[in-house]
Amino acid sequence: MNFHGGNIYNYKSILYDFSANINPLGVPKSFKEALMDNIHSFTRYPDIRYTDLKDNIRRYTDVPKSVNILVGNGAAEIIYSILGALDVRKLFTIGPTFSEYKKAALNNRIEYYEIFAYDEDFSKLDIDSFIDSVEKNTAALLCNPNNPTGFLIDRLKLEQIASKLEEKQCILIIDEAFIEFTDDYPNSSFVPKLLDFSNTIVIRAATKFFGMPGIRLGYALTCNDGAYKRINDSQHPWNVNTGAVIAASCIFSDKEYIINSHAWIKSERDFLYKGLSAFEGIETYPSKANFHLLRISDEELDAYKLSEALACHGILIRTPDGFSFLTNKYFRLAVLDRSANTALLSTLRGILPR
Repeated sequence: MNFHGGNIYNYKSILYDFSANINPLGVPKSFKEALMDNIHSFTRYPDIRYTDLKDNIRRYTDVPKSVNILVGNGAAEIIYSILGALDVRKLFTIGPTFSEYKKAALNNRIEYYEIFAYDEDFSKLDIDSFIDSVEKNTAALLCNPNNPTGFLIDRLKLEQIASKLEEKQCILIIDEAFIEFTDDYPNSSFVPKLLDFSNTIVIRAATKFFGMPGIRLGYALTCNDGAYKRINDSQHPWNVNTGAVIAASCIFSDKEYIINSHAWIKSERDFLYKGLSAFEGIETYPSKANFHLLRISDEELDAYKLSEALACHGILIRTPDGFSFLTNKYFRLAVLDRSANTALLSTLRGILPR
């Protein structure tokens, strides 16, 4: 089973998709122009080594040549490639989290262990208990900030985790698909510390922050030469299409889009959180990402009934399917633009008590 947001195709008239955590500013203008200027590129194969693509990623992430770069058809493909190539028998993560981790592990015959290490309101993590659960010579995968909780592990704490896992001869994989939405980016990213921890791999999704999930582009960075070679050798040729290569040639240097996106997320995340917090029937958890996890306290309502009610108004939300440890009282909302966020709050007033 696939459990993801963005499934607008099952509905006739969705006006606002709050189920997918995508930048509502949409496709950068720079990419639209570059696509038209380079349309002729589709008549030939992409560079099988993706030299220019990796150079653009290297400049954007500001890493030296000693850091290896892997590219893929979205971050999900990179996750599958990493777990398929690494010689590990078990994978540990903190739940609830992205459902593809479990699927990727099981598809590669890796035992999967999802540990609940949060407090009641998802504001703290018991990192020590998680590390104690991770066995020697295995792998750990952390989504940071985490989907669906929006919890961010700060860089110093991640350094401690990486160091302790290195002592256990474990690989640490950090999925930073939503890291650019955090207020302190790039200081919130672990990428600058890769040179200090050869046991660590950082995964990024280029298309969530840049508002174009239809262009599948993910990448990973690591100083672990052995892991890089195994993963790179296992990947299919031409696994990134020309459209994604063109996108990378311009979006990473589109400063206007990046600045506007950072201003949008801070303003709209606060606006939506304050609006949602006014309702008595739901509890909204603070988030460092571009989405909020919520829990329904009304006894007669659950996430599925709420989803049906909102869909009648053209609004789609993310129900808890595929997330471990979440009951039918939980749901997730993306942060969209002011018009969409206002429409959501207005519709909820007719459904939930205030």
